Amino acid sequence: MGINLAFNADITASSYVDPYEPGRAVNGIVDDPTSRWLCAALPGWLCLDLKRSCWVGQWTLKSMGKQAGWPADYCMTSFRLESSSDGTNWTVVDSVAGNNDNICTRALQSPVCARYFRLYVPGDGGLQANRSAASVMELELIETEMVVLASLEIKDKEGHEAALSPAFAPDGLTYTANVGYDSDCITVLPIASVSTAVITVNGQELIDGKASVELNTGSNSVEIKVTSEGGYTMTYQVAVTRASSPYLDSVIMTGFRIPGFSKTTYSYNLTARNLASTKVTPSAEDPESAVVITLNGVSYNSGQAIPLCDGLNSINIVVTSKIGVDSRTYIFNINKTT
Repeated sequence: MGINLAFNADITASSYVDPYEPGRAVNGIVDDPTSRWLCAALPGWLCLDLKRSCWVGQWTLKSMGKQAGWPADYCMTSFRLESSSDGTNWTVVDSVAGNNDNICTRALQSPVCARYFRLYVPGDGGLQANRSAASVMELELIETEMVVLASLEIKDKEGHEAALSPAFAPDGLTYTANVGYDSDCITVLPIASVSTAVITVNGQELIDGKASVELNTGSNSVEIKVTSEGGYTMTYQVAVTRASSPYLDSVIMTGFRIPGFSKTTYSYNLTARNLASTKVTPSAEDPESAVVITLNGVSYNSGQAIPLCDGLNSINIVVTSKIGVDSRTYIFNINKTT
């Protein structure tokens, strides 16, 4: 069993009856009738600031009953444990209702990582002998040693690292990432904080410390599980978006024949003589892609006449993926002579 994180932690309360201040509920003393938190205004709460994010896998609430000479019916009846990363927004970790135990110990199904924990007592959750009052002799939060990821990298098909959002942190479990359209697969490289941990990616164990995941266009779920020798499992989720096509399929320019057009060739040199203008009609591989035509910073619509000046005219066509983040820029350098 791990250490009691609540022992002498910074603690505050919604209210208390003097001298039964909240600190008396985390001082480790259970044989002194004055060493308890007493609250006569329910709902009420005790809030603990652990000063750092910690993993809690078990917690205990010790009531007055059978402690320091109190009758058995002086136990707390209903209460819950909540967690928070900021001390403001709370998530219910575990709930107890209809309790008859003076020492109520609860093992969490999955350990919870947080800096702040709160014991919340609803309006009807007070002592069995007096529902309008709450009294806690001791609150314990037992730390669990968790095996987490020490690092996580995702690389696209070309070996470039895909940025995780938010930036990776061992206690952060949910991320997003974007890769280009050409990455129909990614490489996932997770490293655990303990070498004996077993890591799986979408249910498959790593090979040489990595896993390959095939991607469809759009959102793809990547689940990374880290299991310790003790059987605890941490699950990380990464939503990887593969962009839709950013390629041109074809382009028509009046007054020109574009020989050997290829969607993966991005620069073309053309020559025009005494041509006042040209109309550019691009067709994207994905009809829903955004296509922008510009000359000298001025945008033109598909099929609109684009005036040509003597000398070099660089017409840019930028295709941007409808889904995800990817784009291609095609440049048509037109040298107009007279």
